[in-house]
Amino acid sequence: MADISAPTVVPVTTTQDDITEEFPHIQKLQNVLIQMPSGNIKMVNLKPNTQVTLGKFGTFQANNLIDQPFGVSYEIYDDKGSIRPVRNFSLSIVGKETTANNQTIVDDTSVQKLTHEEVEKLKEEGLKGNMDAEEIIKKMVASHAEFDKKTEFSKAKYILRKKKKFMKVFTPIRPTMYNIAQYFFNKNPDKIKNLRIDTLSQLLGLANVRSNGKLLVVDDTQGLIVAAAAERMGGYGTIVGLHEGLNHNYDILRYMNFSKHVLSTIHTVPLSKVDPQVPDDPWEELTEEEFNSKSIDEQKGYMRRKKMHETKTKSRQLLLEGGFDG
Repeated sequence: MADISAPTVVPVTTTQDDITEEFPHIQKLQNVLIQMPSGNIKMVNLKPNTQVTLGKFGTFQANNLIDQPFGVSYEIYDDKGSIRPVRNFSLSIVGKETTANNQTIVDDTSVQKLTHEEVEKLKEEGLKGNMDAEEIIKKMVASHAEFDKKTEFSKAKYILRKKKKFMKVFTPIRPTMYNIAQYFFNKNPDKIKNLRIDTLSQLLGLANVRSNGKLLVVDDTQGLIVAAAAERMGGYGTIVGLHEGLNHNYDILRYMNFSKHVLSTIHTVPLSKVDPQVPDDPWEELTEEEFNSKSIDEQKGYMRRKKMHETKTKSRQLLLEGGFDG
């Protein structure tokens, strides 16, 4: 009779570095995309014990965002940089369809019952943390003589304008490849050769990018393609990237918060080393006696150069072995 005993389960030890990009909360020293009420997005690196400035939307303490979840909107509610989660206030205003229209609405300062001084006082209370910005907006809506006559679309636009003016709200977004590609396409498209996210996804599909594969990449998009492939492969497989010059310029890699496990699958080779007839860079191995005769700093420098040489040699071997899946 065949052996039908349960298979042995081998436990896998996972370090913090292995799960950084999968962790559900924001970690210190991570890169985070910050979306502001204006729609603009800013890239920040959350260094502990520092302040993050968002221009006219205020400043908050980086420590207050660390260990908080992605995708939740936060409000800066005092002059100390304190933050608290908030809901989308405009969603609670827009209700069912009505027959209202804007033809008879008087759209000037006379329709607002609150005086300028009263509005400023409300803003001061908000800065002190004594009143939510949502409550301020609710009071302005209640004191607007023509608000009920507006269409639902006009109500939503009014709320959005007040939200941008009174609420110091921002939303931290996880830097996934989709978000990073959109960020650079909108902010600096030349850096990524105007590569759109839909074109990038087609490229990955046509190139057979998958986990446990071996991929050859020539990337002149500051590392966007390499990073996209690394994210899809999830740290399982091999990526060999060819680049001009002695060192690669895969700048976008650093924004992705990849773990060491994922980064270890990426190997780079200069185009000048593609020809197998070109010899590897020379390396002079020190004897144990020569190594021990050097100072601590010299030993560290030697080991660093040795590791770099071994990495370059291994990367070139992976290239010359061939056997690429895409």
